[in-house]
Amino acid sequence: MKATDRIDPGMDGVIWASTAREPRKPHAPLDADREADLAVIGAGYCGLSVALGAARRGLDVVVLEAGSVGNGASGRNGGFAVPHFPGAMTPSHVSALLGKRKGEALTALVGEGPSRVMDEIARYQIACDAEQNGWIQPAHSQKALALVRKVYEDWRAFGADVEWLDRDAVQGTLGAPCYLGGWRRANGAMVNPYALALGLARAAVNEGAAIHERSAATAIGRDGRRAVVEANGHRVRARKVVMATNGYTDALAGAVDRSVIPVHLFHTVTTPLSAEQSGAIMRDRICFTDIRKSGGFGRFDRDGRLISGGAVFALGNGRRIGTAHVKRRMAELFPGLGPVEVETYWEGYCALTPEFLPRVQVLDRDVYSILGFSTRGVSLAQNIGRVFAEFVAESRTLDDVPLEVTEGTRTVPWQGVKRFAGRCIFPVYKAMDRYGLT
Repeated sequence: MKATDRIDPGMDGVIWASTAREPRKPHAPLDADREADLAVIGAGYCGLSVALGAARRGLDVVVLEAGSVGNGASGRNGGFAVPHFPGAMTPSHVSALLGKRKGEALTALVGEGPSRVMDEIARYQIACDAEQNGWIQPAHSQKALALVRKVYEDWRAFGADVEWLDRDAVQGTLGAPCYLGGWRRANGAMVNPYALALGLARAAVNEGAAIHERSAATAIGRDGRRAVVEANGHRVRARKVVMATNGYTDALAGAVDRSVIPVHLFHTVTTPLSAEQSGAIMRDRICFTDIRKSGGFGRFDRDGRLISGGAVFALGNGRRIGTAHVKRRMAELFPGLGPVEVETYWEGYCALTPEFLPRVQVLDRDVYSILGFSTRGVSLAQNIGRVFAEFVAESRTLDDVPLEVTEGTRTVPWQGVKRFAGRCIFPVYKAMDRYGLT
């Protein structure tokens, strides 16, 4: 099955689509050949941010989207804009991977990321229920406490404005007695992620970009000095091409589909909690993500629904298993909350790299992919897209993009095996979390 076959333009069951205040504007499919400065494949956060930044700098931009704007991971995630890397990754580790210059630049980008996202939302008046109430990374076990403390100390050494919270402080803020401590950063934010994607598309079009939905790219080639993208039987000839398809990547150029591991995730929301229930947890509407393998995170939506989720288990009824897991996890996190009812459930795909950091691949002359945001796409994909637009507009060099850049495709060893294992390992992760091994 092709990655594009997993696309659901209707956003079936996704709460963000039914509650979005940002209007959805349809974009016509590509129906003629086009010339452009830049062709972007994928109308998610990264692709739209590249397109917006390039169009703002006067470039002629065409965006090709196989489904509809934001119908991939950008519209299906939990809406957390997190000022931190995935899990227990530290700024020092990032610098060890990328080198001091790029590592520190990426760390600054990640740390400041949610505020940059909020700036863009304000600039274009995007109606995405954005709130910047802070974010906490709490520790659920003694092992996690040591890891989380190390993460906090590393960010503090970097100069970040971070705060350590003891057990009482975490429990008092989150209303979750299972946590042993954690750290907080005040600039963490949350959004309606689908509405944000719609707003970025509106902004890009207003800046002069053209977006074509239902226009799946089927091939990338060359025509003289220009790259060519084929879609709907037509061709877009462009000076540069950026492929920003993340968990929905097909083999358009070499083995680019095998350069990331697609991960099948689910999210749920409860029915709106009562004022008494919501007042007892996540004080001041703060959000949190812990480092459990089986998913420990929480936030409210605009109407007081509680967001949760995890990985889809392939060897069974994913909806039934996922919903049961969420109910158990909510009872574990918030025992005083009482039974909760799940209002809706949906699934989607993100993409991981072995390093849990995105990378740029130079697939051909003037053809690039930016893939692998590894669960941090709400903030990082937009900010990397903004930076990459500066490269496309020739106001920074490729070496100034704070990511690893590879010539050609770097495939993930045993990618097919790892992809299948990722869909079967959820029960193992739950057991590891239960026995304090994470």
